[in-house]
Amino acid sequence: MQKDLYMKNPNEKIVVQSDDLKYDGKNIIIPSYYAGVISDYLANVDTQAMNDADKHDFMAFSSFFEAILDYKNNK
Repeated sequence: MQKDLYMKNPNEKIVVQSDDLKYDGKNIIIPSYYAGVISDYLANVDTQAMNDADKHDFMAFSSFFEAILDYKNNK
């Protein structure tokens, strides 16, 4: 299944695409309507077993999506 996600022409700007999710070889492009779903998944992650560095990265990643949701809700 994953092989089907790769674009046929390597000269295209998008290398991998699945519906509205895109990867251009450098950036992952996620539509803003996914922010709530991702935030919900992140809220259910058990961080107790994470080491401090991973937990710090996870919290930064979670905060990013919280900021997106705050912006969307106050717009």
